[in-house]
Amino acid sequence: MPAEITAIERMLKAGKSKVQRNKLWEQICAENGVGQVIGREIHFTPDDKQRLRDYIRAEHGVDPQYDSRAGGRMVMARQNASEKLSRDSVFGHLLVLATAGSTKVRVSGADVKTPQGSVLSVQPECLDTDYLKSSKLVIVENGGVMPCWADIRLPESWKSSVILYRGHRENARAVAEITRAQPADRLAWFYDFDPAGQVIALDQGRGSTLVPRVWREFGRHTPFNQPKTHRNQALALKRLKSRASGELLAIAQHMASEELALMQEHMVLRHVQLAALPIECEKMGITPD
Repeated sequence: MPAEITAIERMLKAGKSKVQRNKLWEQICAENGVGQVIGREIHFTPDDKQRLRDYIRAEHGVDPQYDSRAGGRMVMARQNASEKLSRDSVFGHLLVLATAGSTKVRVSGADVKTPQGSVLSVQPECLDTDYLKSSKLVIVENGGVMPCWADIRLPESWKSSVILYRGHRENARAVAEITRAQPADRLAWFYDFDPAGQVIALDQGRGSTLVPRVWREFGRHTPFNQPKTHRNQALALKRLKSRASGELLAIAQHMASEELALMQEHMVLRHVQLAALPIECEKMGITPD
């Protein structure tokens, strides 16, 4: 098992929010644009830790929050087996979702829609995932966006979609299972518009990544741009450039020249219109129809 998996796994399972600074952790942080160096330590926010978890899952197919080499991971998740996890995750096993446009979800046999300003929390086993496959599904990176889901400017063909939070605790495992089963042409990832966010979306290997439709109009002097965040993602940018092609490669190059990093919350609050880039097409350099 690579050293980076072991290091991240150890931190997450211990419930820690800081580690001793060393070359391995400096590389991990630079590659993912996370962490704050304080003296001889590196400190992590909850969002930083979730991004590291997503990175390992996307890169290596391993969920570092749980022991993938032993049986019973689903049981552990459902029972809140981690004492540290259960203390601050009372509802951590629930899926958090909303329905946009005319879309509905089926929960315990009943069709459900969410009014604007509301979200639905569902036990994973109560959600009809076969019924969900007939809808378009958008995975949202930052949970803070979910109460404002109606303000997400989805592409025209995605206006009727189920919007699902990627998960932060036990629910992340259930979300991963749902996305694996979802048809690729009905799956999209809405991540931060920065190198780390887009490389994680690309690493999913299927579906589409949602990006600003007029991304060329955003640059270094955009009021809500975060150049410092961009500069902390040098290795993520390198990975994105090495793997992307087509329009996503052009986006990566634009990000590099403009030191661009736009967070989801700002894009939603400012009603930034989104466009969908099919990940398979971008990886293969194919221009979608």
